[in-house]
Amino acid sequence: MDGYETCERLQKDQEGQVLPVIFLSSHDTLSERLKAYESGGMDFIAKPFDPDELLLKAEKVIKLESDRRQLAQEKASIHQMAMGFLTSMGEMGGVLQFLRNCFACADYQALAKMAMETMQQYGLNCHVQIRVPSGTWTFTPEGPASPLEESVLDKVCNLDRIFQFKTRMVINYEHVSVLVNNMPLDDPDMSGRIRDNAAIIAEGAEASAVAIFRREEAEARAMQLKRVTDRTREALEGLSEQYKLQKKNTSGILHDLGEKMDNLYMFLGLTDSQEAAVDNTVKNAVAEALVLFDRGLDFDGQFSAVLEELKKIT
Repeated sequence: MDGYETCERLQKDQEGQVLPVIFLSSHDTLSERLKAYESGGMDFIAKPFDPDELLLKAEKVIKLESDRRQLAQEKASIHQMAMGFLTSMGEMGGVLQFLRNCFACADYQALAKMAMETMQQYGLNCHVQIRVPSGTWTFTPEGPASPLEESVLDKVCNLDRIFQFKTRMVINYEHVSVLVNNMPLDDPDMSGRIRDNAAIIAEGAEASAVAIFRREEAEARAMQLKRVTDRTREALEGLSEQYKLQKKNTSGILHDLGEKMDNLYMFLGLTDSQEAAVDNTVKNAVAEALVLFDRGLDFDGQFSAVLEELKKIT
């Protein structure tokens, strides 16, 4: 086995690493140098040689190989960092999509489903509990939560913001708790990213749950206001009809009173002056009453205006 085959075998045994080899030969031809290069050599010294030159070249190839290995390590480290960054960006993309869409959820079930589907992108199984004044709901990917699952979340929702026990982690907010059941404890980096992303998702779900509750409150108040407005409109319409009927009846009574007084004068035996005085008194009273009814016409107009505005609201 000559030096070229020896070099080739040495390089094969390095498992991807390069072993720096210097060829020392008395055959200093171009073909010999090419064969040394092809077999994996890093330098070539022709015999006879200078020991100082050999030591200097040995130091250089050792430093060169050391620099190459350090550069390869740095490259691998940068590649690993870049891959980690891309992975984090991909994971963050799911979180950002959740934050963009969660406020469009119409109810708590849709919100919990979106949160669980976002966590499933990381291969995680999680449960979501939502607590608002109108009720408490616990959602799981498999459907309704079991009594035990509900009781666990009821117990841990008052603990720390982030509480972890073995492979389970809970993130608590005032109205929302997210329970992760399968944290990857064997991958600390992944666990850290999940913890950060799950906290963002839980915070977004908290804000969205509050928004849904506020919207439900507003809708309930609007319905209550509509019922009150309908009753008020109906009452005003009834009062308006009663007022119109009363005005009509009273006006008729006053006219009848005047006619009856005229017919009574002949039976009362009054003097002309007494009859004139009574007649003037009655006529003045009827006139004042009619004036009051004329003023009431403005009240009738206000009734109509209020009713028209109430109709617009309802």
